[in-house]
Amino acid sequence: MTGDRRTIPFVALLGTTLGALLVHAILALKLGEGYAIPVTIIGAIGAAVVLRGPLGQAIAERIRGGGGNELPPEQVLNELDDLRSRLSELEERTDFSERMLAQRREGDPERP
Repeated sequence: MTGDRRTIPFVALLGTTLGALLVHAILALKLGEGYAIPVTIIGAIGAAVVLRGPLGQAIAERIRGGGGNELPPEQVLNELDDLRSRLSELEERTDFSERMLAQRREGDPERP
């Protein structure tokens, strides 16, 4: 599947929202207006509060196409380089330990 990296969160958000609406519709049909009206009002108010806050602003920024195009700060890049070097060192240590264990097993066939 080819697509933008921003497509996956959008599809997940859309699927979750539609799923919640489907569950609400099924429960409203089974339980009646006594359930449907208050829950719909509370859900609408809750959605409005959430979407007016930072989450809504982030979603709007992403829809406009911004937010993901800027390069990370120099400090993050330096820390990434440090983590890569540490990972490389750990790989070398693991390889050395594996070689030592293999030599030990070859030298003493009675050991499991």
